[in-house]
Amino acid sequence: MGKIACSEEENLRRSYVIELIKIANAIFKVLGDNFLGFYIMGSFAMGDWDPKKSDIDFIVVTRKPLNKEESIQIGKLHRTLSRSDVGKRLDGAYTYLQQLQEKRFEEKTGSVEDHDFIADSPCHLSVDNVLCLLHYGKCILGKPIKELSLSVSDEELVQAALDMLVEDVDEIDKKQGFQATYDILIDMLRCVYTLETKKLPTKPRAIAHCRRLLGRSLYHNIKALQNGNVKEFAIDKTKLRIIAAYGLSLRDRTH
Repeated sequence: MGKIACSEEENLRRSYVIELIKIANAIFKVLGDNFLGFYIMGSFAMGDWDPKKSDIDFIVVTRKPLNKEESIQIGKLHRTLSRSDVGKRLDGAYTYLQQLQEKRFEEKTGSVEDHDFIADSPCHLSVDNVLCLLHYGKCILGKPIKELSLSVSDEELVQAALDMLVEDVDEIDKKQGFQATYDILIDMLRCVYTLETKKLPTKPRAIAHCRRLLGRSLYHNIKALQNGNVKEFAIDKTKLRIIAAYGLSLRDRTH
């Protein structure tokens, strides 16, 4: 049964890639000479994508910021794309090359959230997105990633992980329900991995790396969830605060 399920998932991934190529070409048709490339990152590129619930993280890189007419047409395109299974999973940003190269994430950019394109949205990209693009990203159409002249220093990555961990701490008490709480747990484990190794992990790698920090019970519950043996389990928020405190304690060791 496991082999069949794995084969089905791989076939689904291949069908999604075919659809992503079509989407990339549709975006290119709208943007023309302003289009540089359509890239996939995140879980779909890193190999821990869940076909039942994962988004497909993407970046569209342009030569210059989208003008008003381009934003209008891209908005119409994404409304159309949201009718398809692949299109409604898209979650990402439109950014111009210089903004990405210089990591000017304080600038607004176009983003796709909950199926909709939002022009002049606060930029949700960060240093770890750039590193993910460099190490795991897939070019669906356009300029190869290695030709984008992107770079991320260890110092930049560590600071991004610390910033994310601080944001996670602020969110712990606000999160309700299993999935939201579980997501913040995994985010914190990935931050801890990055702070200890100065590398960007997949979710399974971060979980394995933090096994002792999680403790036996929580670790085995996570593995049971990954194996499909349970749908959810109790997550003690006190444990989340302990993990966060440990991660923040690494701050002095990483500077």
